Amino acid sequence: MSVDVEQRIRDRAYTIWLEQGCPHGQDGDHWLQAERDVAATVTLVGIPAETAAPAVKAPRKSAKKAVEAEPVAPVVSEAPVKARKPRARKTVPA
Repeated sequence: MSVDVEQRIRDRAYTIWLEQGCPHGQDGDHWLQAERDVAATVTLVGIPAETAAPAVKAPRKSAKKAVEAEPVAPVVSEAPVKARKPRARKTVPA
């Protein structure tokens, strides 16, 4: 397999992963679907895969947003915070 074809499959698998909401554990399925998609594209166009235009990558920002977890609420203690007494200052001999 040519490096260009493998890169196109990798890009397509990544796009499929993003489209499906970034699920975990389905990388093999995404790769196989990407191989079928790239093979169909090359067959339909009728040009060798090495000379075909590369697939367009999805922007990285959208992937980061999709992967980010929901914000976690801070833990609030039920006990009130006690006020501390100020420290006594040391006297300096003159």
